[in-house]
Amino acid sequence: MNNPWLDLPAGPPYVAPADAELLHAFNRSEPQLHRFDLSLFPEPFFGDPAALVVVLNLNPGWSESDAVAHADPEFAEQTRRSLAHQLRPYPFLHLQPTCSTPGGEWWRSRTRALCDHVGFEAVARGIACVEYMPYHSRSFSAKSPSVPSQQYGFHLVRKAMRRGAEIVLMRARRLWAEAVPELARYPRLHVAVNPRAPYLSRKNLEESYDAIALRLTANSRKHHPADAQR
Repeated sequence: MNNPWLDLPAGPPYVAPADAELLHAFNRSEPQLHRFDLSLFPEPFFGDPAALVVVLNLNPGWSESDAVAHADPEFAEQTRRSLAHQLRPYPFLHLQPTCSTPGGEWWRSRTRALCDHVGFEAVARGIACVEYMPYHSRSFSAKSPSVPSQQYGFHLVRKAMRRGAEIVLMRARRLWAEAVPELARYPRLHVAVNPRAPYLSRKNLEESYDAIALRLTANSRKHHPADAQR
């Protein structure tokens, strides 16, 4: 499947061409709380496309500080490389060693327990995230339209299943079940206890936590043996 994010416009509104009509119509009819902020870069996914731990989320949130972060040339370059699956050496956009964006702060807090356990390197290089909806909003509306670009994210999830990845369903369980029905029968699916507080922690993942931590540790030793010897 072709990656629709390679055709993202050079400037705002940052919207995949196939999504534009539906999103502009939605934004015209909805209150500010539910509108998608198309002045910000979409974040449909981030992380290694071959990751063996894949987190499924709802959509990127919104902060008053996002405008400044997304206008920064370095972050803009990192985002476009992420959208092309070319961000290295840390392919998870919001887990860069010096990242201080609102998204970076959010993901640092959500992965802190796991980073403390298996190490930042193992997490930043070993996990990926796919968002159900790629665009930022203050609050997600049940009336949000389905847009063509979402199919690429669903394609990435199906690829993860074929390679036997651990898939962690953090939020939007019903929406993901409708989008990728095969998840219901997938043996490596892990469902977070509290979708309102989506932390990658033992408390929120219970017995699934050990399987995820073990997979990240094994992957880190395989691909970065020098790190494992420190």
